[in-house]
Amino acid sequence: MERGGSVEKRSECGGAGEVRRIGNRAPMTRRAFLAAGTAVGLSWLAGTKVAWGGVGGGGWGAIGSVAAPGNHFGYDGGWGYSDNGKVWLSVRCDAVVGRMTELFLEISVTSYYANGGVWNPTWFTDYPDTHVDSFIRDETGWLASKSGFYDTTYDNSNYHGPYVTDTLRVARRSWDWRAWAGVRAWCDSPDSAYGIDTTAEASQIVPAHVLNDDASWRGKIVTVRPRSAEHLFMDASGGGLDVRTNVVGWQDTFTTNQNWIVVESPQGRTSLVPVHTGASALYLDLQGGDWFDGDNVHLWTPNGGTAQSLYLHDFGDGYHMLVFECSGCALDLDGGGQDNGTNFHQWNPYNDWVTRNRHMKIEEVVFGPRSEGAFAIEGEPRKGGDLSPSDPNATCHPYNYPGTAGMAYRYAWYRGGPDSRGELVQGPGDKATYRVTEADEGARLTCVVTAYARFQETPYRGEAAAYADVPRGEVAVRFFADGEVRACYEVEARRDEPFFVPREAWDAAEKEGCAGVEGWFSDAGCSVRFEDGAIVSEPLDLYAYNRVTLAYAQADASCLLRDDRAYFLDEALSTPLQEEDALPDGRTLRFGERVVFERGAPAWFEERGRVRMATCDLGAYASAAAEGVAQRAARLVRNTEAYLLWRTPAYDGIELS
Repeated sequence: MERGGSVEKRSECGGAGEVRRIGNRAPMTRRAFLAAGTAVGLSWLAGTKVAWGGVGGGGWGAIGSVAAPGNHFGYDGGWGYSDNGKVWLSVRCDAVVGRMTELFLEISVTSYYANGGVWNPTWFTDYPDTHVDSFIRDETGWLASKSGFYDTTYDNSNYHGPYVTDTLRVARRSWDWRAWAGVRAWCDSPDSAYGIDTTAEASQIVPAHVLNDDASWRGKIVTVRPRSAEHLFMDASGGGLDVRTNVVGWQDTFTTNQNWIVVESPQGRTSLVPVHTGASALYLDLQGGDWFDGDNVHLWTPNGGTAQSLYLHDFGDGYHMLVFECSGCALDLDGGGQDNGTNFHQWNPYNDWVTRNRHMKIEEVVFGPRSEGAFAIEGEPRKGGDLSPSDPNATCHPYNYPGTAGMAYRYAWYRGGPDSRGELVQGPGDKATYRVTEADEGARLTCVVTAYARFQETPYRGEAAAYADVPRGEVAVRFFADGEVRACYEVEARRDEPFFVPREAWDAAEKEGCAGVEGWFSDAGCSVRFEDGAIVSEPLDLYAYNRVTLAYAQADASCLLRDDRAYFLDEALSTPLQEEDALPDGRTLRFGERVVFERGAPAWFEERGRVRMATCDLGAYASAAAEGVAQRAARLVRNTEAYLLWRTPAYDGIELS
């Protein structure tokens, strides 16, 4: 509140250019004030025989109490004597009275009259009529008064007790609005009723509008829009951070200079703090803290004064009237203007509670992405990779007014799945970046960003959330063939997922000239088969071998092929010999497996009347020509055909003639 020298105020309800100047007033003590009131009251009494009948022992009320609906300010009463039956009493209403309250002071006067100066109701030969004056005054003089003549209308032989009620509206005439209510009463009677007992009582009543303060908004961040121009938001002009920053109406900018924190004022009512001013906040303030229509509204450092304390009066229809406690005047959009920059000031709503300039829509601000997909996760969702959300100040509403930082963010990271955020793994806190760990593999990482005003760390409603799916961790799978120490193929498999041997592994294992690959096995001995589609959690080595076939055939020089004679399987020459009967059965072996060549079965034949036996050489030849030395054994590395050679005996010890 600015005080000091004279302050010029331009009246918007007066003529063009009318200026009124308010100077400082010296305060008046209660004693001096009462003396002044008594003097003025006595000046009302007619005649030269005025006698001050005295004031009873009533209390003066609560000094400095605040005018509010139902407050009782004072009571006074007593027995007074005068030669003309006149008694003056006063009741002090020592309270700050705002115009908004449409204050009434109800003065109740009860008078009893006695004949002969004795306090005992007696018979009046001519029943008296009662006169009552009631008035309200403050430091500048009488504000309002009412005089009347009240006939008894009902005459009673035992007592006369008229009860008179006057209601007077207070009009503000001084800066502190302290008002006193007074009353005087007297009677007319030919019997000269010398005794009059009068009781006066003053209470505040608000028959038209009772102010309320809607405390349900406290602790929230809101926007304020006038009903007359709902496209305009109450805006701290230009995002100003200095005292005297003006407050205007402006279209929605989604910036923090249009966001207001609702807090409790030191008076127990409401203060509004713009978010953009940060922790060292400025408050919405009525410039000068006075009562005049058109007084400006701006930002000011917090001082605990009533110029920063408001009633959020709830109309019950979705709109509020914001009433400054210091003045009783309401926040008003100047002239109901529709343009950006229309000024906010105060205006007296006395007897006018319907003007839409003073009806404000209060709405809680909801923080969230500017559009679908605007807020996202950036980075590589792999073990050891760093993930971070996109800048919420660039992708979300509201955002900090440029050059200010009144709004801050908290980041929380969750590990879960498509249907649930799961467990909290980091935050909430200021750290935005998250490093992916092995535990995150196969999970969905969700980053949830919330916003708060730095002043009192007041949270915004709402959030922005984005997620990244982390692939399951990869494990190395190596493929070995035919006992070789070097893998023929390697691949990375997803951890904890079914694994199927790729075609490339089969192709890499296959060797030319072999009968195909036999695989895959989980042991080097190729005894335990790996089930295709099994879950792989750890690095895996798989094994296979090439199949090689061994087949037997007769060498070209074999007698069984060369000779024309008949051969038999038995010495009795009863079973003719077929070639396949003489050759050993073929075999399938592993690549590189050592084999001992089998010997073919003996063959019997008849020659010159004798039964003779052809035998197979030990070992086998690599070709049909049977060149070189027959090999008894070999290590096979491809499909092999071994050639056997049968011979007939050249000499058996019997000479034939």
